[in-house]
Amino acid sequence: MSSFVRLPRNLSMAENNSEDNIEDEGARHRRERRELQATIQQLKKSVNKNDKTRKKKIDSDIKALEEAFEKRWENFDENSTPEKSSVAPTSTQSDEKSTETEKQNVSRKARRLANKEKRQAELNENQEIVDYDNQPESIRRRNESSSINEQLLQRGLELQPIVSDGNCLFASIVDQTSDLNVRQLRELIAEYLRKHRSDYEPFIDTDYDAYCEKLAKENVWGGQIELQVCAKILQKPIEIIQGTGGEPIKIDCPSSILESPIVITYHRYLYANGEHYNSTIKVHEKDDE
Repeated sequence: MSSFVRLPRNLSMAENNSEDNIEDEGARHRRERRELQATIQQLKKSVNKNDKTRKKKIDSDIKALEEAFEKRWENFDENSTPEKSSVAPTSTQSDEKSTETEKQNVSRKARRLANKEKRQAELNENQEIVDYDNQPESIRRRNESSSINEQLLQRGLELQPIVSDGNCLFASIVDQTSDLNVRQLRELIAEYLRKHRSDYEPFIDTDYDAYCEKLAKENVWGGQIELQVCAKILQKPIEIIQGTGGEPIKIDCPSSILESPIVITYHRYLYANGEHYNSTIKVHEKDDE
């Protein structure tokens, strides 16, 4: 189960900047595709091969992410170019423009080839993820924690432990907000899902009303959908750091461009009873305490 990673942006620009706009939009398209590929890789790595229920849930998340990406970009043509109007050219002008057009076509082809090679290189880089499958459990836990702590250190952050009680995802987010508690956040998410039923019901593989009710009243785990809705409700981006060494999973919202993200950590091997989320805190803030 999943939701949309990004919402469409306003694409209108002045006519004399139309070509730059197309290039900017193309760059956003490539970036979102890379982020999607990285997210899918991380989700696949988070599945225990023997946990069929979890695998089914992750497969549903991945399918939903892919469908949302295709729907969001269904009208985008990566090879499109801006149309330019002009007065009917003379024969000499026509020849000159024909030569110029050929040069532009060669240039565009070269750029497309270079972009394709760059995308492939970035995809290969994203796929260089730590493989824990054949490691002893104690080494998995140690390597995962070491990787997460190293990533946090690079950002001037430290891990802020959260109790493992089924509320860890929500508690790790609440830990970085001052005006909500876990139960209030759960109820807000459930209410949002009820109001936007048509957007999310296709991604829930159980009774939708029962799902919302349990989410609000019980200590059931949260996932991709809950993270997406949290970002929308709180109007803040969320980043999830993992121990596999890949890029953090980034969840944005329309008005969160200038907002500092909520940064949480995802642990697959920290506890024997399953997945866990922790909060983070800036190093200087922890020292002040």
